[in-house]
Amino acid sequence: MGFLDNFEKGLERLVNGAFSKTFKSELQPVEISSAIKSEMDSKASIVSRDRILAPNSFVIRLASPDFNRMKALGETLIEELNDLAERHAKKQRFQFGGGLSIRLVEDSTLPLGQVQVSSATLQLEVEWLPTLEAAGRRYVLTKAQTSIGRDSSADIQIEDTGLSRNHFEILWNGERAAVRDLGSTNGTSVNGRKVTEQAITSETVIQAGRTDFIFRLMAKTVEQ
Repeated sequence: MGFLDNFEKGLERLVNGAFSKTFKSELQPVEISSAIKSEMDSKASIVSRDRILAPNSFVIRLASPDFNRMKALGETLIEELNDLAERHAKKQRFQFGGGLSIRLVEDSTLPLGQVQVSSATLQLEVEWLPTLEAAGRRYVLTKAQTSIGRDSSADIQIEDTGLSRNHFEILWNGERAAVRDLGSTNGTSVNGRKVTEQAITSETVIQAGRTDFIFRLMAKTVEQ
């Protein structure tokens, strides 16, 4: 259950696309969720007997202080807003024309506590970003070959004395990934089995030195 779920009821106060507060109290994340759902309801259109099309791209404009507070919540807030929007669409039997996109924008002209929502129906494509997680950090892999080791010459440097200077590398061709051992002293394992080179998929666990590395593909929506 997300951190917005406990506040979902009694918040339908959207007027002309702007969520207005009587008192200048701090904006709450659930009020943004309510504004998105109201915008979705008002812009949904009947395409056929069995299809009601709802907008899938939302731009949320916030006053500067509110924007800075929400930005501090990071991706967790966007994930929660996406989840609640998708659940609302399912409840209302809405369909999207593409992937769901929610973006927060700072608007210094807005009063504190007010939300303005604009929406559109866009065709969105998904771009997959390869990432490697280790020691509590996530690294986005931007090269065709990314080396990992304990030496500063490695693309990703990990403080682990069990790693060789350049221990292994991740290969990525834009669609498929593989791991290749670089002649390390202690070897590289995939899901507990030592390998020299092997194709990998999202959620693959790579063991090297004393560190577990998790390879993941992260979805990023891109407007066409």
